Amino acid sequence: MTEPNHEITPQSGPPMQPAIPPRKPWPVERRERRLLPVSLLLSYLLISFLLDWMGGRWMRLPGLGVTVLTAGWYAALFVYRGTAGLERRVNRLLLGAAALLALTFVLFSNQWFRYWNCGALALVLAVHTWELCGGARLPWDRAGMLLERLWLLVKGPFVRCGALLDAAQSARDSRKLARSLPVLIGAAVTVPALWLITRVLMDADALFALAVGRLFGRTAGRLGPALARLLLAVCVTPFTFSLLYFAAHTEQKDHPVRLRKKRESLPAAILLGAMDGLYLFFLAVQSAALFGGPAYLAQAGISYASYARSGFFQLVGLTGLNAAVILSCLWLCRADRRLRILSTALAALTAVLLVSAAWRMTLYVSAYGLSFKRLLTYWGMVMLAILLALTLRKIWREEFSLFRAAAPIALAGWLVLNYCSIDAIAVRYNAAQVSAGRLAESAVGDLFYSGDAFSYDGLNACRPRCPADPASHLREMAEADCQSWTTWSLSAYLASRG
Repeated sequence: MTEPNHEITPQSGPPMQPAIPPRKPWPVERRERRLLPVSLLLSYLLISFLLDWMGGRWMRLPGLGVTVLTAGWYAALFVYRGTAGLERRVNRLLLGAAALLALTFVLFSNQWFRYWNCGALALVLAVHTWELCGGARLPWDRAGMLLERLWLLVKGPFVRCGALLDAAQSARDSRKLARSLPVLIGAAVTVPALWLITRVLMDADALFALAVGRLFGRTAGRLGPALARLLLAVCVTPFTFSLLYFAAHTEQKDHPVRLRKKRESLPAAILLGAMDGLYLFFLAVQSAALFGGPAYLAQAGISYASYARSGFFQLVGLTGLNAAVILSCLWLCRADRRLRILSTALAALTAVLLVSAAWRMTLYVSAYGLSFKRLLTYWGMVMLAILLALTLRKIWREEFSLFRAAAPIALAGWLVLNYCSIDAIAVRYNAAQVSAGRLAESAVGDLFYSGDAFSYDGLNACRPRCPADPASHLREMAEADCQSWTTWSLSAYLASRG
């Protein structure tokens, strides 16, 4: 009797591959189907803005285009997810700040502010979008949330592109769209086909081209660029859809509170004490020069005028450095009485440095007049003084949230600076000083040659005192800006009218 053969014979054919699980679809509801045309319209607006802006004779910084894009973003966001979140005061304030920042592009024309406001507006939009949608990990009153929300804004267009396919599939399965889908497909195929055939027939027959031209006017010539923009908008739509979907569907995550171990305060005390001593010596030397007058400086071979009108930028920079050193010491070390006293002394000495810088700047302005950079320096000194006051409170109240207080003040200060139209202020001040005989006649015209800032605001503020050459040159540039909706601004429009 033979034993059974238990050997396993190899099977023929390729080895079995593990089954790939199907992709889990993204949640899709009625509002996601509504987001499809909204994303397409927003993408078309973005493509039109970019093509019109980059298609000019030279690439100017955008004006009205940024305002329209900002309004389009909020319109798409509110149409998609509603106005939930605006019941909170912080969201209403951020919405107002974003609107005011966007309006600066259409009201004013300072090119430096337009550069900076592009970044400021992107930051405010990032903070506000995820504050409305509630998908951020850190609350708005934590400094680290700035980088977190900028990162969410950067990755948002790429992480939910697959949701568009699920929304399109859901829209195709809906009854209402199922009845109109053949009409939409037919129109999408017919319009480009008719446009292409018409263009070929117009090239083939001059009489037909004349008849089409009379019948449609400029419409036939503009249909081609419009279709090209629509095609590009279709390509951009998945990323726009992904960003809006990602913003609305990210979930709030709790941020674990980590207790930070603070170190011994002796190294910080040594640093603060040395800085206090150095600044005391500096102020003593400066006081001797201030009370000794020109005669005291002449003995050292230094001109009193050059001494008084130099050094303010360095002193302003040291003010910011000192505030950063104090806050770093408080953040890293245990805040005992010794550290608080030395930090308070450094803050007080820094305030004296700031007053000295303001005094020097005022002497400089009295001799040479105001300019964009000098007014910006005055604003910076005011903001640093506010920061020093908040730092003093932080020194003696450890639970005080400095960023929670400083962020709204900084944003409000930046908006005030934008709406002051500092180019116009500089022109009016210098013109008044020229009339009083305190400045040379060229103090007004030099503002348009110095290159400190390019703006039509100063030209609109004091047209009769502007020399002919810069005024005519600026008006030509203003007319060029007004030819496109992307670069149009009220300031350029007023300047172009002369």
